[in-house]
Amino acid sequence: MSGNFVPAWTKNHNLIPMNYREISFLGLAVSLLLIPVIVSVCFAPKKSNPLFEFKSEKSRHLKTSYGDPDKFSEYFVDVEGLNDGYDRYPQGYQMVEFQKSMLANAKRGYNFAQLDWVERGPGRTGGRTRAILIDHADPTVNTWYVGSVGGGVWKAKRETNSIGRDAIKWIALTDDLPSLAVSAMAGASVKFPKIVYVGTGEGFFNVNASSGVGMFKTTDGGNTWIHLSATINNPNWAFINRIIVDPNNPDIIVVATNTRIYRSENGGESFIRVLRKQKGPIQDLRAKPDDFNVQFASVRGSGILKSIDAGKTWNSSLSELAYEGGRIELAISLSHPEVIWASVEGSYRRTVDLGLYNAPIAYLYRSVDSGDTWRFVDHLSSVSPFGQAFLSRQGWYDNTIVVHPFSPDTVFLGGVFRFKAWIEGSVKGRGTIKRLQNNVSHLNLINFGGSHAGGKITLGTFEPQASNIADTELTSVEIRFGKNRTQFAHRYTVPATGGSNRDGGAGIAFKDYIYRDYVEVPFQVFDKTTGQQLMVSFRDQGYDGTWNLKTYFSAGPGRLHSREYILVSKYDYNAEAPLPDYTVNGGFANGLMYFIWPTRTVDDDILIYPDGLLEGTLKIDYVLLDGEFRNTQLWENDEVHVDHHNLTILPIDVNNNEFHIVNGNDGGFAYSRDGGNTWIEGDRFPGYNTSQFYDATKQPGVSFYLGGTQDNGTWLSPFNPNARRGWEEVQGGDGFDVVWKSADSLMGSIQGNYITRSIGGPDYGNWNLAGNILDFPGQFLTSLSWTSESEDYVFSISPGRQGGLLRSTNFGRRWQLIQPKNINQWGDPHHGGKVRISIADPEVVWAGYRMRGNGARLHVSENAQNPRQARNNQKPVLLRSVKSPDFVPTAPITGLATHPINRATAYVTFSVSCQPKLVRTEDMGETWQELSGFVGSNNCQSNNGFPNARVWDVEVFPDYPNIIWAGTDMGIFESRDHGETWAYADNGLPAVSVWRIRIVDGEVVVATHGRGVWSLDLDQVQGQIQTSVADVVDNIPISFELLDNYPNPFNPSTTIGFKVLKGSHISVAVFDVLGRKVATLTDQYYARGTHEITWNASAASSGQYIYRMEADSKLISAKSMVLSK
Repeated sequence: MSGNFVPAWTKNHNLIPMNYREISFLGLAVSLLLIPVIVSVCFAPKKSNPLFEFKSEKSRHLKTSYGDPDKFSEYFVDVEGLNDGYDRYPQGYQMVEFQKSMLANAKRGYNFAQLDWVERGPGRTGGRTRAILIDHADPTVNTWYVGSVGGGVWKAKRETNSIGRDAIKWIALTDDLPSLAVSAMAGASVKFPKIVYVGTGEGFFNVNASSGVGMFKTTDGGNTWIHLSATINNPNWAFINRIIVDPNNPDIIVVATNTRIYRSENGGESFIRVLRKQKGPIQDLRAKPDDFNVQFASVRGSGILKSIDAGKTWNSSLSELAYEGGRIELAISLSHPEVIWASVEGSYRRTVDLGLYNAPIAYLYRSVDSGDTWRFVDHLSSVSPFGQAFLSRQGWYDNTIVVHPFSPDTVFLGGVFRFKAWIEGSVKGRGTIKRLQNNVSHLNLINFGGSHAGGKITLGTFEPQASNIADTELTSVEIRFGKNRTQFAHRYTVPATGGSNRDGGAGIAFKDYIYRDYVEVPFQVFDKTTGQQLMVSFRDQGYDGTWNLKTYFSAGPGRLHSREYILVSKYDYNAEAPLPDYTVNGGFANGLMYFIWPTRTVDDDILIYPDGLLEGTLKIDYVLLDGEFRNTQLWENDEVHVDHHNLTILPIDVNNNEFHIVNGNDGGFAYSRDGGNTWIEGDRFPGYNTSQFYDATKQPGVSFYLGGTQDNGTWLSPFNPNARRGWEEVQGGDGFDVVWKSADSLMGSIQGNYITRSIGGPDYGNWNLAGNILDFPGQFLTSLSWTSESEDYVFSISPGRQGGLLRSTNFGRRWQLIQPKNINQWGDPHHGGKVRISIADPEVVWAGYRMRGNGARLHVSENAQNPRQARNNQKPVLLRSVKSPDFVPTAPITGLATHPINRATAYVTFSVSCQPKLVRTEDMGETWQELSGFVGSNNCQSNNGFPNARVWDVEVFPDYPNIIWAGTDMGIFESRDHGETWAYADNGLPAVSVWRIRIVDGEVVVATHGRGVWSLDLDQVQGQIQTSVADVVDNIPISFELLDNYPNPFNPSTTIGFKVLKGSHISVAVFDVLGRKVATLTDQYYARGTHEITWNASAASSGQYIYRMEADSKLISAKSMVLSK
């Protein structure tokens, strides 16, 4: 390093010139920033083309401002009723309900024919992908396991097509498992390539929403999967963030969940907790590539832990974060395994200006001795603001890091964008607060946005107005309160009209503090290390000549504020006279170490001074850390979706510095063969159909499709698409409800009620803001409704007292607000409600946020197409509340649907655990029926086959209105008797979350939240229904069959079903894994039909068992089950 190198953190540092490459990337970053900035300030009806504003995947970088992953997770919390006091769903409920439903189908004789579902795609745009694992069964490392958060586990194999271009073949591995939110994968080592472990549940959200179903294991490369029983029905396994597996012994597994670290030595049959709950979630876990005994784990906001005995015990490796931090991601060098990097989410206590908004400065740490010591890696002064805030504003959501395979000094970073960083030099002595401990009675420290300790303290080295203070001069101090603990302090007042509000309160510059005198205060300040007493100053906010501890107050005239700041100096105390340099205005800035704002914790008339009622000590522990410097460049291009969750390195040739990189992001998967210089995504890799759709529809009369997705905007299909055909993005943000009226008239929606329309066809340039829609309050999940009978009438909703039913009579060119008579019953939800026009009568419109709770009601209009005001003897539009039954939850509704024939019939869905999921009215809301079997049920069990799962939509078949489909978290449930009973529709659609079911133009269109869009010919569905109904009536088995037991795993009892083709002597016995018979469950004659038996295993030990069926001494089948005690 050159001799004139100056640390970036020193005062009055010299600017280091940027090289050309840095300048060019900075210019690119600034240009990328300007687009979302322009959007944010022009978010108004005057905008002519919302496509430009929200184009997050064409010019990918707009996604920074308009993706709302936090709102998505908060919505789940809201609709599950957690804000209304309801309990969470049990951990793993999707698997439990799915298995129960499959067994119920067998018991009842439901024989669902496999329908000809068409997977419509989008073929080139996947969904959020967090887990990628190299499949070492392929020695070319061109095969990978890829895990999405809605579409399960896939296998991707890179191939070369007929014209010599790269292509990827995709195979879905878990379509028969329900809604796998895959967050972690491990295994597939060189020695044991077929063994893979999968963890579920996203533990990275600021609220816990996307919970998982535990862990799965395959021993045959993904062909079959075992659900690890030890990870089921335990809330500590709801969020599995990382898994590591011993490459030499795949039975040894270490797992980081949000709350614990677990270890198994028997391939996941059982686990031992090796680390208790920490201060924050445990979000990363890594093992040294050359020594599995050495492992590292990160704890959000706390630090890094280390194990040297393969995860059996853990100790602190890094606890002294230089600044307040959040999520911490780790990376270990392949070429130098003793080198470990950490990417740390910053806080808003230290930010950088990125235009019209600030983003937290993110941090890097590095250890070169296997975690024994760590160095803070600060940015050079020449690094652009983007390079400083390389995680942008959502490091809690997307944060990934990987070390260059051949250089331990270089890392690749992923946040909203991707960056490359490398070491440029080192320095000693960067200071930070190790601990702030307050045990002073009646005293509280205010978070005023300070540099450290959650904004409660500012270090002089971080205060631009301070002078003559360096990192090495700060020290740990104690501020001691109590009887006879006094000293003299410099008193300053402030101008009565000073500050940002000209009220003598906030925002007064140090230079404007007026020195008054040297007076006694009721505390003492000492250097903890040397015992030396220190000088101190204070702000006399009340102008009364003394320091006072006041209850927090910061409104009105400044003299009433509680801003009695304490300002600790580096200089030694002198009881005889003030420090001469401090007897001038703003003098305390010289040598300022600490700045705090104490207030009183009780609002009473206690006289704090001079009675000495304050007792205790405020301790500020300071520490110096060694540091390094990094250069950082933007490593982004238009070829890859933003929001990066995984970067995985594939070393190829060290001599030629050749390596490949695979990337998981909000748009799915990307791949680079040249070390990240160029990337391939989308059209070249079709087939990874894992998009999370909220809604989808089709063009009347033609096989074009349109839909809105989480993270990826709104997409338009080509003609008659399949799973490998690419779609075209037409607008960004988070896409919600869509409308396709005719070939040239369409509507789309984005969060915040930002509704767009196209009158010239679906092409990109034809979309514009829908009239005055932004005149009304918005919500996260924008809701739209239109039917073929409603012509140009379109409806939406707007929350709160300023909201109501929104109506457009000219297909979105202009919107009108229709409010109910009692606006207090309308509702003010956190994130969204629903509106639906009756399919039977377009005059009937249902809308609302809740059926009850917080005073809210569902509403209906029976004359929604009338003028708003009385005209020509017509009545004005009336929007009235409907009666709400006591048995429905108080949580927000999740779906609304109407009947194809009866105008007075409507359906409402809910997503609260153990509560009614589906209700129906047949008399315009006067009375309601519960259809899901949860009213009066015990133990969260439906009495009619409906699952205890979140429900998003309902559709009634027009020609067979006794047939109802309900979209749930694990697929479609079907009723064939007007909602009296329900069964899982095991008809060929993957077991995926279904958010919208539409019947459009003779076709069923299904929007899934994890497996894209699917469609089905309506005639085929109704024909299958006729056949299957007949099968159920006959209830005649067509073969001998041993059914899956339920529950599985179980404790202590489980039920086993079997089918008998003809009258036979049936034997069912249970064996342990060594082949020893444990129990004979039945050994007798059975008539033709479906039967079931129960095994009570109270006397058996935990473990895996085999149950076997014989008919007339002939083996029919054998299956496994797990007893978990």
